[in-house]
Amino acid sequence: MRKNLHINENLPEDILESIVISSTEYAIIATDIHNRIIIWNKGAELIYGYSKEEMLGKQFPPDLHRKGLPNNEFLFVPNNETKSRLIDQTMYAKRKDGTFIPISITSTPRVNKNSKTLGLLILTRDITRYKLLDQFNSVLIEITHLINSSSSIDQMCSEVCNAISSFLGLPAVFICLFDRPGNFFYINAMTGLCKNCTGHTCGYHTCAKDVAENIKGCFKTYTQLTINHSPLSEHAIYEYMEAHLPGRGENFIIHIPLISDVSIMGILHIVVSEPQKTFLLKESQILSLVANEITTGIQRKRLIEEIKEYADNLEKMVKERTRELREKDAQLVQSEKLATLGEMATGIAHEINQPLGGISLITQGLILAKKRNKLTDEMLLEKLNAIIEQVDRIDKIIGHLRTFARQSDQTKTPVNIKMPLTDVFKLIGEQLKRQQISVDMDIEENLPYVLADHNRLEQVFLNLIINAKDALNEREKVQQRLVSENDADGQIVPPDKKITIKAFSDNKHVIIEITDNGIGISKSIINKIFEPFFTTKEVGKGTGIGLSISYGIVKEFNGTIEVESEEMKGSKFIIKFPIYKENSMQK
Repeated sequence: MRKNLHINENLPEDILESIVISSTEYAIIATDIHNRIIIWNKGAELIYGYSKEEMLGKQFPPDLHRKGLPNNEFLFVPNNETKSRLIDQTMYAKRKDGTFIPISITSTPRVNKNSKTLGLLILTRDITRYKLLDQFNSVLIEITHLINSSSSIDQMCSEVCNAISSFLGLPAVFICLFDRPGNFFYINAMTGLCKNCTGHTCGYHTCAKDVAENIKGCFKTYTQLTINHSPLSEHAIYEYMEAHLPGRGENFIIHIPLISDVSIMGILHIVVSEPQKTFLLKESQILSLVANEITTGIQRKRLIEEIKEYADNLEKMVKERTRELREKDAQLVQSEKLATLGEMATGIAHEINQPLGGISLITQGLILAKKRNKLTDEMLLEKLNAIIEQVDRIDKIIGHLRTFARQSDQTKTPVNIKMPLTDVFKLIGEQLKRQQISVDMDIEENLPYVLADHNRLEQVFLNLIINAKDALNEREKVQQRLVSENDADGQIVPPDKKITIKAFSDNKHVIIEITDNGIGISKSIINKIFEPFFTTKEVGKGTGIGLSISYGIVKEFNGTIEVESEEMKGSKFIIKFPIYKENSMQK
């Protein structure tokens, strides 16, 4: 400022005076050595509310400025110290009507060419706009934080109202949301209103004739989707205002629409003073930014709630579908038990575990994507189709499964391997005898326990023994064909059909070996035998999932299963389970 004065020193005095007096952006005030006001320009009239005639020749008012609100620390009572230095601060100016506005103020001594002090030169600028812009910036930051929090819609709206009221110093703020099915607005969150206001509603109208005078401002807002205002005392909410709020009868209420696409979602209402109203209506884009943030937050929270509800419903649907599949499996068990006990499939429990695991991962992925705000419609559709594929897979498998008469409850308990091994022959022993297949069992006494399920282990052993039986019968057919072709005298005697079962333990594992002298497995396919639906059996005999399910059950009990085989000599399946350390008692 001093630099500018120096630049203009050579300007004629009438031009300088015209510039000073006509300035409206800055209040320019000058005092003489006796603290009397000698310059009071148009800018000073606008900022302080006093006319030039009221101030010229008067003593500089001691209460014209103060440092902060609401304290009473008034500044700029000119004295020798003040006149000897530059003062540049942000303060509050007290207007003629008693209100205060934030200002930037600079005070510097006026001196002549001989450096003699002539008085003070005071320049002030109304910074209400910048102050409010800074406050609104803080509000937007806080609202952004709130909409990204894990709070509910109601909690978020309540915290938004508190933030706007606190940061902007507003006596009352409330949000009305539109209930589309009910066709009315209701107060969702508020601050500065009586608690009984929550029962207040406002119907949605399309014709102005149907609207009461005390909600005309709201009507214009939700029909025109524009910002409107009205005197607070003329609005329906006035009766719910807390009586102790300052300026209760002199304030205004501004209605800001919360717009989703081109439809109304709700209305943000703020109660303001007249200066605040004037500023905010002039800077309406600020209100629109706040409203957009709130709308985004509400949409985001609603979407999260919808996704959560959908996930819950999806989980219920999967559980219901699983229950239905289990019922179908139980029916299948009963029919297959009557048809044959020679060929048996495992229960549905483990078979559907993999697709159910896939469904669980997909569902968790949806929730995680939503929390990270990365869930798109394309992603949602893709994942839902993947879930349907998994459910369809379960449905197809259940149509091919055969299970035991006794269905496992899938719990893990300490099991002595000897029990499920010997129980297998209650189901298939007679059939093996009829087919002249001998069984040699060598089970170690006092075997340690393993943590598993009796019925499901029985499934594994039964499946392997049935496969051994089929391999023995297949070799017998091949040998009979060779005999008929090459041994007319019947001198070639096929070897006995034999299954050997061993069960023993080392320091860490219980080991089961099931060996047959059947047809064996080709080296070209031995690595595929545990794959689902892989089979070398003729059509109609076996589904190709038996070994795959057995492999899964063994893995579920932390075991391993391997195979050794040579064509026309037989196969050996080796199963290992970790020893259950806490209980070595024999069952």
